[in-house]
Amino acid sequence: MDLIERSGGVTRRHPWEIARATFFLRLVERLGTLATTDSWLDVGAGDAWFAQQLRAVLPPAARLACWDVHYPADGPEVATGTTGIEFSAQRPGGVFGGVLMLDVIEHVEDDTAFVREVVDGSLAPGGWVLVSVPAYQGLFSEHDRALKHFRRYSPDAIRTVLESAGLAVQARGGLFHGLLPARAAQVLRERLRPPHPTSTGRVSPDGREPSTGIGDWRGGPRLTTALTAVLGADTRVSLALATRRLAPLPGLSTWAFCRRREPGPR
Repeated sequence: MDLIERSGGVTRRHPWEIARATFFLRLVERLGTLATTDSWLDVGAGDAWFAQQLRAVLPPAARLACWDVHYPADGPEVATGTTGIEFSAQRPGGVFGGVLMLDVIEHVEDDTAFVREVVDGSLAPGGWVLVSVPAYQGLFSEHDRALKHFRRYSPDAIRTVLESAGLAVQARGGLFHGLLPARAAQVLRERLRPPHPTSTGRVSPDGREPSTGIGDWRGGPRLTTALTAVLGADTRVSLALATRRLAPLPGLSTWAFCRRREPGPR
């Protein structure tokens, strides 16, 4: 979860977040990197919940570092008592066999330069990068503005960014296909009836800014379980359709698995 979305103590995770974490854990296993990568960097790790799920399935000796520019000096509050994970507000030293940038670069104004900086400074020789982003600029909405997104990406657009940063895309796909029509309808409704300028100016009871996005999930256990099951089935389709050659099936998110592009023979 992005720190901007977090509101106080999170007692129940959003079904989207649970399904997303399960998908990416299964994906890195399917790609053969889960057991073979000895060092991991989670860029824009937020409250580190995903990193904790990853830590639980990594070999004990594997290094796992979380980097988020919004961390306080002593790391995120949610990480108290967590073992086996490093936290830093600065890019950690050393290089990593695997770099995760899950829903990160849409927050960066110069996305290509940022990805190139991480690849050049943090990716080990032979290492890999996994990137996910919100899909399709036509779906850009107040939701994106609230989360401080600069843009959304088509599959071709994110591929261009990654290749421009020196990466070669080896596998890619869409994610949350079933949510795409719902978001399209939401965006259409928003454009036909724009929200009042003060409609999002709520303040929480403790006087803080309100949470945004998945940090405001208030569904009960039954609803959470049901939606998690539905989204889980959706992500299993995504995993089955992950491809090296064909255009990805459209989804609310898009992802790409990459390695550094090696210079060709002269």
